[in-house]
Amino acid sequence: MGIGLKIKEYRSKAGLTQKELADELHVTYQAVSRWENDDAEPSFDMLKDMCRILNCSTDDLFGIERDDNSEQGEDKTQVVERVIIKEAEQKPILGVCEECNKPIYDSGDIFRITEKYSVRSGRSSHIETRKKLLCRKCNDKRLLELKRIEEQKKKEFASKLKKRRIQSFIWPSLLALVFIIVAILGFTKGDKDAGIGSIVLAVLAFSFLGTMILNNTFVPDMWLEITSWGFVRMPGVIFSFSLDGLIFLIVAKVFLFLLGIVLALLAAAFATLLSIVLSVFVYPFALARNLRGVK
Repeated sequence: MGIGLKIKEYRSKAGLTQKELADELHVTYQAVSRWENDDAEPSFDMLKDMCRILNCSTDDLFGIERDDNSEQGEDKTQVVERVIIKEAEQKPILGVCEECNKPIYDSGDIFRITEKYSVRSGRSSHIETRKKLLCRKCNDKRLLELKRIEEQKKKEFASKLKKRRIQSFIWPSLLALVFIIVAILGFTKGDKDAGIGSIVLAVLAFSFLGTMILNNTFVPDMWLEITSWGFVRMPGVIFSFSLDGLIFLIVAKVFLFLLGIVLALLAAAFATLLSIVLSVFVYPFALARNLRGVK
């Protein structure tokens, strides 16, 4: 049985935890843990204080049988000298990694980071931060994990842009195909104006729908903003509490409701018309932004 197990044995007999013994010795609980695991050995002065607190002797900690033989006394002195030399050669502990719980001896291996974590309170949650001390190995693992997450996000974002780009070709092409068919029918019937008009509408429809699907320019936001102008809040209606007053109220409410629908449709139509015209020029830039990976 080594000295570490002896320290743990007499500490348990004294009814003390590692932290309580560490507080009595004015050291960290990690130091006590390392002594008990035989990762390090306490100095001679620390042994004396420990024996006083644990109510035992150095002979008890080193497992030396007590007798009056001077030769045994010399052996005890030699053991103590060995402990002092080992403790003197050991570097001081500058910190303990909060990830792997290993001691850190070199200041260059200490990394202090700020970690964000979510705290849930009832149905709501908020983000808080805390300081964390890591060793070089754990910090390198953290950086690799952050890099992996960042690369994964980039891949997902690129996949999302690709999917949106494909959709900006498929759906506009289907819509433009309808107008092209109408144009062909017009040309076959000799109606050149209808045919040319349908081709123009095919180009406008393709560029407008493609720009809206790509959603990386000002056109979609402009469309929503102009369309919102039509959703106005109608004024209240003052009426008398009578049959005629109630009829007037119903008629006024229906009229205001229909007026609101008309205003919303007019605003949406104006927004769509303006967006269609602008999309002819904006669509190439939207497609180029998507290819460059710009949202």
